[in-house]
Amino acid sequence: MNEIYNQAMEKYTHYANAEDLKEAVRLFRESGEDGAAKYIQKCETLIEYTVGNTVTFGSFEGRPIRWRVLDERGRMRMLLAETPVTRRPYHDTPTDTSWKDCSLRRWLNGPFLEAAFTPAERAKITAVRVENPRNEVYFTNAGLNTMDRAYVLNTVEAEKYFPDPRDRALGDWWWLRTPGSNLFSAVAVYDDGSLYPFGIHVHYENGGVRPAIWVLLK
Repeated sequence: MNEIYNQAMEKYTHYANAEDLKEAVRLFRESGEDGAAKYIQKCETLIEYTVGNTVTFGSFEGRPIRWRVLDERGRMRMLLAETPVTRRPYHDTPTDTSWKDCSLRRWLNGPFLEAAFTPAERAKITAVRVENPRNEVYFTNAGLNTMDRAYVLNTVEAEKYFPDPRDRALGDWWWLRTPGSNLFSAVAVYDDGSLYPFGIHVHYENGGVRPAIWVLLK
């Protein structure tokens, strides 16, 4: 195994940013080693999934799903659907609920994952700990934290990843998982990108659903 290949592997293994990965690609190509092609593809995938980029992954109801890359942890990437994949209630019945117990969570982690992704794609989607802090305005208890493969953002995440409300605006409203002023409601993002902490009744059927997932790029 030649020195150039070793340098490329070091860049790939300990990369700090996209520029390191691009340099690794250059070195792999220069090395001429038989195994270089596999690592070039891995590097190019990681570059494609740079935070801030938009990628296509899976499809739903015949349409490819476009995702914004929001965050990274090592070789894991957090993706958020660019637009709602569907419109559904937060909960199927007009009763108090929490994120842990709502029907939207069950749908996202069951029928949605099965319908939107191939077995190979689902294998890349990692279950993560989902924090459920209380409503910061009305102090409504959000219930227990959960482990989910698919979820919707809470208010803290919406403001963290989209500090400018204009970046949250889609021209229509979409659900967050934070409870509203009580457990009969959930916070939503209005069509202009502003948050509605009082909440919308959980059984309203036309709420936009923007799933978030974490994928492992091996």
